[in-house]
Amino acid sequence: MKANTMTIPTPDADTVEPRRSRTRRGVAAAVIGLLALTACTSDPGPKRVAQDIIKAESVDNPDLDEECLLEQLDEYSDDELSAISDGLEQTGPTQDEAEAQLAEYQASLESCL
Repeated sequence: MKANTMTIPTPDADTVEPRRSRTRRGVAAAVIGLLALTACTSDPGPKRVAQDIIKAESVDNPDLDEECLLEQLDEYSDDELSAISDGLEQTGPTQDEAEAQLAEYQASLESCL
């Protein structure tokens, strides 16, 4: 009787790093997306919600630079984050300005990746 053998591919260095990078970018995108969705309705405030998300994601993703993300977040006040969220719900110039501010916020978080 012939034994069934299965070869399990092992990742090489070229495939491991892009996955980590995508994971980090995914976390940043999640933080940004959740900020936009929760800023207006969160009791502890949008900054606290984003801090909690960053800390939770850092536990699951040890390669994530939690300190850098939190430092970048500290550059924004609750009022600024709420204004971005509120602006995204508007139309016209207000929404355009909020989208630009969100892109700036996203870039600051991505600088940590």
